[in-house]
Amino acid sequence: MKSKPIILAVLAAVATALGFVACHKRDAGPGGEVTRTIAIANYQKHPILDAVEKGVVDELQRDGYGEGPDVRYVFRNAGGDMQQVSAIAAELATQDPDVIVAISTPIAQAVVKKFKGKIVFGALTDPISAGVVSSLDGSDPNITGTTDAVPYEEQLKLIRRISPAAKRLGLLFNPGEAPSQYALRRIKVVAPQFGFELVEAPANSTQEVYPVALGLVGRIDALLISTDNTVAAGIAGAVKVGIQSKVPVYACDSGSVEKGAIGAISPGYYDIGLETGKLAARVLKGETKLPIVPPKSGQIYLNRKAAELMNVNIPAELMREAAKVFEEIK
Repeated sequence: MKSKPIILAVLAAVATALGFVACHKRDAGPGGEVTRTIAIANYQKHPILDAVEKGVVDELQRDGYGEGPDVRYVFRNAGGDMQQVSAIAAELATQDPDVIVAISTPIAQAVVKKFKGKIVFGALTDPISAGVVSSLDGSDPNITGTTDAVPYEEQLKLIRRISPAAKRLGLLFNPGEAPSQYALRRIKVVAPQFGFELVEAPANSTQEVYPVALGLVGRIDALLISTDNTVAAGIAGAVKVGIQSKVPVYACDSGSVEKGAIGAISPGYYDIGLETGKLAARVLKGETKLPIVPPKSGQIYLNRKAAELMNVNIPAELMREAAKVFEEIK
């Protein structure tokens, strides 16, 4: 009889199909509950990016997504290596997590190319120009996040208050990064309003930051560090030139002030992390089409030691206005 082999073949096919489905379910915890996987990818170790990551994790834990039997975290850090950025994005895509939190523009750009699931980005300066989203209104159903665009008018106003005689302002930036392109466009517009002649100084790698900054000596009265990852990673080189040549160095983020820039108007990056974590929690609960969240108003960060070493006097009134005054260079 042929019916028995046919029945056995059908049962085998069903068993194979069930096995395939089982293999593609989320891992189950010891009690049978579905395990949520949260991947957090960061570009490099840096005070502001570390603060964002900490804020994300703290907020997710408060929202009930602390690591345990039913929540698994996967952390990756590219160490500032662009080859690692692409590799991390590809690896996480194969793991198919419930959400990827992508911190910084390079990581977000890579993840969007590789992963078609839920993405929440953290601390992007200009996500539209970076190609991460098409608008800020939440029309991209699988992608949302937070921005960190600084108020450049307030930043240049701060520089003018500390360095009233400065006329030529150097801008150190990586032309290959979207945040720098955004910063350059904005600063070109507002610099004349504060009496600054802008001197552009492109640096294509972290290793170029020191020689490019050194080449500006004698051509500028103050130096501003852009908001890109390349230059931020090389802040020590710019600070070294500032101290040696007594050229005041300013930044656009609190982490660079901690590392030796004199001052910045900066959003609170831990707070940006908290907002990013809130978005990730909402995504995990099934919400979609969430609008991009901008930063709250920037605050003043100053470094007393850096000012002293660069022969700059910070007005006492400004010291009182600061959210934080760093007493040493980290």
